[in-house]
Amino acid sequence: MSPDEVVLLIVKDAVKDRKKNSLRGKTLLQKRGYFLDKILNLDLDYRAHYYGPYSPKLENGLSKTKALGFVKEDALEFSGIDPTGIEGRRYDYRLTDAGEKVVEFVMRKSPDETKKILDALDRLKDAGDSGDYVSLSIAAKVHHILSKASKSMELGEIREEASKLGWNISADQIDNAASLLEKLKLLKLVKKDN
Repeated sequence: MSPDEVVLLIVKDAVKDRKKNSLRGKTLLQKRGYFLDKILNLDLDYRAHYYGPYSPKLENGLSKTKALGFVKEDALEFSGIDPTGIEGRRYDYRLTDAGEKVVEFVMRKSPDETKKILDALDRLKDAGDSGDYVSLSIAAKVHHILSKASKSMELGEIREEASKLGWNISADQIDNAASLLEKLKLLKLVKKDN
């Protein structure tokens, strides 16, 4: 499935199954895409970035769907930056009428792949994705660090690696992230510090 089709399905899921009027935030889109990539091997080419793992392919898919008029982007301005360093602006996304028709086409064209993606999004929701992009971003950061290390790491080691990438993650945040990752059956590599 192409990155732009993945974007459309993520936005569709956020609006329909999660009973929201839009997908709330580019970071949330990227992190849901990250976990889809890890669960389904979508080859979205994620790499370390300021807000956690980031896929230029998914970003290009988002740009394409906006340019074609399938996805509408609304910018919401907030005052200041929160204590975690997250920006004071959020971009929300919703499907246009044309986007709804394209999603219907994608679902008919690729029913098996569509089902896998929607099932993986449900799995992510069941594991604790409530739409809080900060928590999901931290879980993606922890997963990225552990995946690159390919070994068990103590909380302090994870925090040290995170710091090298410019990410500030607390021990409590790592514990919460580890819980989500275990529920997703992605990793069991976090060890408690001695």
